Amino acid sequence: MSDRKDQILTKKEELKIYDGVSSEIFAGGLPRVTLLFAATSHANVGAALVSFPKGVRTAWHTHPAGQNLIVTKGKIYTGTASGVVQIARVGDVVLCPPDVKHWHGAGLDEGGEHIAVTFEKDGRNVVWLEHLSQDEYENFVKLANERENDI
Repeated sequence: MSDRKDQILTKKEELKIYDGVSSEIFAGGLPRVTLLFAATSHANVGAALVSFPKGVRTAWHTHPAGQNLIVTKGKIYTGTASGVVQIARVGDVVLCPPDVKHWHGAGLDEGGEHIAVTFEKDGRNVVWLEHLSQDEYENFVKLANERENDI
């Protein structure tokens, strides 16, 4: 965490990029994660640009202080343990309140990208849980597509 008193400019070339982050927290392949900024002593929030190839999604997880997703490319599917499933498109913003069990990622036919703005509480920003099965994921995507077509 930085305690600097001046503005900090991080050039695009200096951003940390992680290809193939971890199969423990992603399924269906691996995304590219670009760390935009980390939490500091004066701002308990960090952000990353996450690029999901088609079929890639997160495991179930929660955020102790919540998360916002801003879709920047393609479509992002997101679902909760209560059965809510939605499709967010470029420019859409998803707000996930604290401690809501959810997943998000690309659909089966195309990739997607979002900026994840994640807040920290007591030094933690995420609690990773189990993976969705392939069948669960496909059913969520199918349901989201059907609901979107009914609107």
